[in-house]
Amino acid sequence: MKKTIGYYAGIDSGGTKCEIIITDTDKKVIYLNSFKGIHYSVAGVRLYTDTVSDYIIKAFKKCNLDLKECKGIGIGIAGAREESDRKKLQSSFRKKLGYNYIHIHTDALTALYGAFEGEDGIILISGTGSVLYGLVNGKITRVGGWGRIIGDEGGGYWIGKRALNLLAKEFDKGNDVLLAKELKAEFGIDKNNLNDRIFHQNFDIQKITPVVIRSAEQGCKLSLQVVSEAVKDLTEHIRTFLSITGVRRKIRIAFIGSVIENKNFLSDQLNIEIKKIKNVEVVIKKHKPSFGAVLLASENSTGKK
Repeated sequence: MKKTIGYYAGIDSGGTKCEIIITDTDKKVIYLNSFKGIHYSVAGVRLYTDTVSDYIIKAFKKCNLDLKECKGIGIGIAGAREESDRKKLQSSFRKKLGYNYIHIHTDALTALYGAFEGEDGIILISGTGSVLYGLVNGKITRVGGWGRIIGDEGGGYWIGKRALNLLAKEFDKGNDVLLAKELKAEFGIDKNNLNDRIFHQNFDIQKITPVVIRSAEQGCKLSLQVVSEAVKDLTEHIRTFLSITGVRRKIRIAFIGSVIENKNFLSDQLNIEIKKIKNVEVVIKKHKPSFGAVLLASENSTGKK
């Protein structure tokens, strides 16, 4: 690969994946790849920094790029909500990589910058968890995102858990529902092994979400109830955001995350409900969150913020 002098790197890092993008100074993509996810809140500063730094070094080597010629690296990190966390991470990365122009952000900010190139807008995220972030007049407002134990309504884990909750009631009644047949076919889960799979085999509950959505589309009443509740809760995030920010003008919203980013029965129902909110327009995000990190790195490349 031809050596490039002067470039930016952006990282979007969460529990599912760690995506790295490298561009030249004109923001033309040189490199894009995903590595195994690592969540900062679980791993802690040292392990997290060591792991992601190794990913960065591998990306540089793959492109035959010299870190010293990089103009800036932006990293959007899930779980790094507090400024104190971001300062610790920035210091740790600088020491690990021997490089100063590293800018640590929340994954929300990088996602917003990627979606709207720094302009006002809303991102509604539904992957394993769920949360809404809106950028208005330079201020970010968050709604939801309280974690899978007490919140994250409409996210993949919540959908899976709610579906299993309702399914267990149907098992008690001796009812045969479509979702039960689909879960048996897809994962081998049935009434007899449900508890063992969840509590002893650590089955990832969010994995059944696509099955719930497909079953809803096929008319499964139980699955339709779960999808309806998920759509209602996600839409409520938007209404709450509009209420607390007082936004009256038209504002764009983009979907992010495995549950709603791609067209499916749930995302279609969500679109229908959002259309009832007069001043919100659903749009396709302009760029990936990792590219948003590149844009932020470019903006901050003149200093060591």
